[in-house]
Amino acid sequence: MPDTKQMKVDSLEDELKDSKALNKALTILAGEVSCIMDDMTKPGEAEDFFATMGEASGRRLGKAAKKRFGTIENVEEALDTFIYQTDMWYGYEMELDHIEGDTLYINIFKCFIRDILKDRKLTTESPLCAITRGYLEGAVEELTGKNVSVKIVYGDVNGICREKITIN
Repeated sequence: MPDTKQMKVDSLEDELKDSKALNKALTILAGEVSCIMDDMTKPGEAEDFFATMGEASGRRLGKAAKKRFGTIENVEEALDTFIYQTDMWYGYEMELDHIEGDTLYINIFKCFIRDILKDRKLTTESPLCAITRGYLEGAVEELTGKNVSVKIVYGDVNGICREKITIN
């Protein structure tokens, strides 16, 4: 019996090692794609591309959430629903910081994009960072039916990022 248990442990350790290697390879690939896109395009085009990519993904999340919760017209409630009542934000940890009129300020503590930026020694000025902004826009717009824009207020690859969501 102990040999079977050890074999299972060894197998799990091998799977973990493979998973870590794959994660590292994908991190490098995403960072390189960001750098190459930035080099190959005119200023702002790479950022627009990544924002559009994030927005499309966010819209798919928003549609799934809408099926589950219905339309949530209040942007604060919609954001709260995404953050605390779904597992759709895998790879992110965020919270609503405060509200000023039609603008919500959020703090992002964990972000899979920021992990890529740190690994590749890039900053939050990287076009790749636009994926998160697009992701938020698409998801919130789809769930609320309102037009919103997301802008970074402050970004730190080694700390938190603050973004603002403005209802247009």
